[in-house]
Amino acid sequence: MATNIQMSTISLSADIKDMAMESAKKVHRSLSNYIEYLILKDAQAHTFPEVYREPNDETIEAMEEALRMSSSDVEDIDLSSNESFLKSI
Repeated sequence: MATNIQMSTISLSADIKDMAMESAKKVHRSLSNYIEYLILKDAQAHTFPEVYREPNDETIEAMEEALRMSSSDVEDIDLSSNESFLKSI
């Protein structure tokens, strides 16, 4: 997704701003980035499911690796429990 940043001004109560700043800090985001993330997450879940973000390089690499795997690679994975799964990968 191309980045086209536009400045916006919003009004928040001091308590909500403080909570948002604390939450953003916990996930190593700026307040602006955290608010954008929350809006996008909500839009994807409820309003605009067609909102799409281009996968990053690491995700693309993992997707390509999954496509290269043969069915015999997958057959050895034990899905009977989380513990069995982790041991089989």
